[in-house]
Amino acid sequence: MKHLLYSIFLWLLISESGQSQIETEWLDTTTHKERTLGFFFTNRPLKRTDDGTTAFRNRWTRQTGNLYFSLYNFESDSIILKYRATKTCDKKVYPTEPVENNVFYTVYNNLRIDKGIKNFVFVIPGYGKTFEKQLNDFMFRLQKVYADSLRANTAIITFAWGDQAVSPFYYKGKRSANRAANDFSIFQHLLEDFMADSVFFANNPNDITISLMCTSMGNQLLKRYLIKREKQGIDLVPVYQKIAFIGSDAGNDSFKDGKGFHNLTQMSDSVFVYVNRKDWPLTMSQYLNMKLRMGRAGVTNLDELPPSVLVIDITDIISWEDLPALGHDYLLRNKEIKSASLKSSLKGEKLP
Repeated sequence: MKHLLYSIFLWLLISESGQSQIETEWLDTTTHKERTLGFFFTNRPLKRTDDGTTAFRNRWTRQTGNLYFSLYNFESDSIILKYRATKTCDKKVYPTEPVENNVFYTVYNNLRIDKGIKNFVFVIPGYGKTFEKQLNDFMFRLQKVYADSLRANTAIITFAWGDQAVSPFYYKGKRSANRAANDFSIFQHLLEDFMADSVFFANNPNDITISLMCTSMGNQLLKRYLIKREKQGIDLVPVYQKIAFIGSDAGNDSFKDGKGFHNLTQMSDSVFVYVNRKDWPLTMSQYLNMKLRMGRAGVTNLDELPPSVLVIDITDIISWEDLPALGHDYLLRNKEIKSASLKSSLKGEKLP
């Protein structure tokens, strides 16, 4: 009830002032058609560098109420700052109003029209990485892993969130995921606002596939986003064809009512939950949380899941190559997973 009254108060305040919930600004309007460039978005604050290049902070990012959409140049390892979306309402309130100057029209034109790319994969990575490490792991390495079969028709777009940290500060990571969920609401609303434009898609190809991949603590971020969205009474919108949970640090009861993922099929056509019982970081996590983790123990209410939610145990194909990351980095390391299970979910195919 307190959450509802708080949201109503803020809505009335914004309505009276006539101010939009999200203000947008183009920082660079140059058209880029090179395939060496990839989109990413981040809630990290900008920082000054000695050489004048664009960079983002690693620590003390908190929640900023800002999302920067940028291009990453894989060849020169450089960043082109393109667009900023700023939440003008309270940072904890999720936006619902139409957005002017939505960045996704430009993303669509750049990827679908100019480059012929039809598959968009958004990645919410785990916690504890520097900004540069997030881009390297979840853009450069991931693109390289799937280069042969995916690069020509798939764009992998990363949400570079969080603070740099190490495992002893696990609870700091959970707090950061909870705060970053509020900034993620900006991205999700921009995406939903764009996909709801029936007039636009009546005149443009409506053949894109949108997937969401959450790894490690990124699962906590999405879970907190969904719980808070439900408390604010905002219905889910079906914008994704596939959602994949990899190395999930969410509790194994997350598909039960009120636990975050119970209504996920209202947002996505299908959901993949990958389980690795050799994931040792998740063993440590379950002791800290006093609860089993979904990426290691699976889902408690398996019999209650709809057919569109697939729980896949990949323990038997985890190899010695995965041990440097204690079995937690298999998305980027394991050859069999690269060539089979995850590739199927990324490409929108059903597993055998």
